[in-house]
Amino acid sequence: MPPQTAPSLPPGLYRSGSGFSAGELQVMVHEGAVRPLLGDLYACSALPDAPSLRAQACRALLSGSLHAHAVLCGQSAAWVHLGVGSAPERITVITAGVYRRRTAGAIPWQVHQVPLGAHEQLQLQGVPVTTALRTATDLFLGIGTVQSRRALDAPSIARSTEPTPHPGPVQRAGSAQLPGAPESAGCAERWALIRELRRAAPEQIQLITLLRAIDTRRGGRDTGRRRGQEQLEALLQARIFDR
Repeated sequence: MPPQTAPSLPPGLYRSGSGFSAGELQVMVHEGAVRPLLGDLYACSALPDAPSLRAQACRALLSGSLHAHAVLCGQSAAWVHLGVGSAPERITVITAGVYRRRTAGAIPWQVHQVPLGAHEQLQLQGVPVTTALRTATDLFLGIGTVQSRRALDAPSIARSTEPTPHPGPVQRAGSAQLPGAPESAGCAERWALIRELRRAAPEQIQLITLLRAIDTRRGGRDTGRRRGQEQLEALLQARIFDR
């Protein structure tokens, strides 16, 4: 008879104390019965690696008080949508409530209190997750990101978005594609995730829709600043849509 999971975990997810010890779960990993999924969670090997499973794993690591209010966002949402790269270091969420404390469990959470429309989220097995477009927008703006939380067009970051092909001084012109030192690993990962999201949802993430979403999240304060918008458009075109 297959083992039973603890009531607090969705079927097919296991952790130490949910009927098995940590040692037993390691043996089950070696036997191929379960696989590590996220934090101290393991998934039955027979379960497909689907977005809904990853969403449920993220939710299982949140506190009970966040379950009813939190929407997975940023890097956590990207991992849910794509399943690429490393599992999240933190569970990043958007919520309307005030939750300042972080977990002391397997993975801490990171809460953002920013506006989020109903059209910017979807449900995966009952778990709210930001849409691919909103996730890409948040990754660009530094919402739900762990290592770097500045927008990817911030001056200090934009100057290092492309390594210079030949040795030479950094150019300080007003172009959106300013050469310079290689970008930080955190920024490079964010660009890579946005590109993957665009490949996964090309109908949703187009240049014009991403531009509009970024402008909306910024409150439209760049409206009328033609040069700034042209620089942003050139940056997005080069870093996302021409690759």
